[in-house]
Amino acid sequence: MIAKKNLLRRLEPLHQLIWNRTAVLPAALCLAGSLLVLPNAWAGEPARDLASLASSQLAVLEPSPHLLGLVRPASIRLTPERKEPAVEIDLEHIQDLDSIIDDARKQAQVEYLAEKLRKSPQAVKQYVHLAWAEASRRDGFSPELLIAIMYRESTFQPKVQSRYGAQGLMQVVRRWHREKLRASESLFDPVVNVRVGADILEEYLEAAEGDLTKALAKYSGSSRGYAKRVLSESRRLAQIADTAAADVVLTSWPLDEPSVGFPG
Repeated sequence: MIAKKNLLRRLEPLHQLIWNRTAVLPAALCLAGSLLVLPNAWAGEPARDLASLASSQLAVLEPSPHLLGLVRPASIRLTPERKEPAVEIDLEHIQDLDSIIDDARKQAQVEYLAEKLRKSPQAVKQYVHLAWAEASRRDGFSPELLIAIMYRESTFQPKVQSRYGAQGLMQVVRRWHREKLRASESLFDPVVNVRVGADILEEYLEAAEGDLTKALAKYSGSSRGYAKRVLSESRRLAQIADTAAADVVLTSWPLDEPSVGFPG
């Protein structure tokens, strides 16, 4: 079963991106998202509640009969007995799409960074994937934020060390954060470095009462303009990922393929 917040994260940005390219797809995304986040929808919610919601959302689609694959063909139907549509969401299709969208987002970011740094995609791929894995274990952290910090701190060089003793991808100073490391762990290990760097940022963010700009400033040692540059790069990475995701959606659900049937 897809976690509700993960599904929203995938679908919500696409609504705005695709709006200017087709008027149908945002309505389809809206329908699927609304149905999936409906309270108790996974626990046998009465069909009439889902149907009522679907009916209101389907009004947006008129006169087009397309829902672009989020709903199974002929799964919204009108019958003589019921004058409201019965809705069946294709969860397996959405789960597959969720994975495909993630892959497209990561790959787009890898290609962007590789071109920017004039490196091979393979040279940055593992660090992009590492940021995604670490962010997935934390609330309120986007992978783009961690990627942007790695880019700013080390340009993805896991073995780099500054004269002040800052080490690895996120330039962590061991003597200042010994409690976050086991004795056997090395900050030149990318997995360890990103985990500890994220721990530090999380600690600073809590101390700053959720102010990310202040937390980033502290992370950098009050380096002028650091927070602004990191946040700007983070937004750019998110935009690139969302554009790639929108392309996946449009490719997956061509507009000339009807998926809603009203039997005659």
